[in-house]
Amino acid sequence: MDEQQSVQSAEAQTPSVPAAPPAEPDPYAFDARGVMVTNRTYPPKPYNPLNRPEIHFGKFTAALVVYLVCTAVLLFCFIRFSLPHPFLAWLGFSAVYGCIIGKKAVIWSVHVYQRLAPDHVRLRCVYTPSCSEYMIQSVQKYGLFRGVYGGIRRLLRCHPPNGGEDKP
Repeated sequence: MDEQQSVQSAEAQTPSVPAAPPAEPDPYAFDARGVMVTNRTYPPKPYNPLNRPEIHFGKFTAALVVYLVCTAVLLFCFIRFSLPHPFLAWLGFSAVYGCIIGKKAVIWSVHVYQRLAPDHVRLRCVYTPSCSEYMIQSVQKYGLFRGVYGGIRRLLRCHPPNGGEDKP
């Protein structure tokens, strides 16, 4: 009897081990419409929650207004003071302003795409980060021309059997 009581008291003193948490469902098991995926493509598409950024039309409108006002002042000065080649001056001003504002314009247009594109289009990307995020990162890292070039090359590669993780 004493042995049984000591075993029972020892069992009562040992802490119970918590049960393992239930396994989470496979995030790849359902497509964008919630339909069960039975035949997967190779490689499986990465789980990408869709980023829907806010679109700030005010900043875009302000940049456009500044450009139009500066263009009007520039053309007025060239016409008023009879300076030669007003078109070339406007073209040079537009090129400089475009280089200054270009990165922001490309990033803004990608944000518009991310906000307005339907889910079934955006979930086709086989890479991590998604192609639109890659374009933003590439433009921020390499600048306007090289970044857009790298982003377009990535878009052309975005189809099975390619895929995986790809950083700019």
